Amino acid sequence: MEIETASHNFERARVVSHVVPLELLTAGEEARIVDVEGRPELVDRLAEMGLREGVVLRMVRPGQPCILAIGNHRLSFRGDEAASVFVEMVAIGSGT
Repeated sequence: MEIETASHNFERARVVSHVVPLELLTAGEEARIVDVEGRPELVDRLAEMGLREGVVLRMVRPGQPCILAIGNHRLSFRGDEAASVFVEMVAIGSGT
């Protein structure tokens, strides 16, 4: 029995990550938090509410205040708080 093998050349996909302020997300977009900046007490409070590095969120309603979905929770933020949160886009529904 003769077995044929095929050689496949796969190019690695180049993934470009853009870090943007949370306020630039549009309704329905998902993103991962990469940094939270601001006064230590504000950063700590946001972390207590679920906004910390590595968390994936979805923009429910942009604006002031914006409404965010983190898991089954909904959070409302005014622009001054949201401006200190920086995110990178993720594929919708990936959650990773």
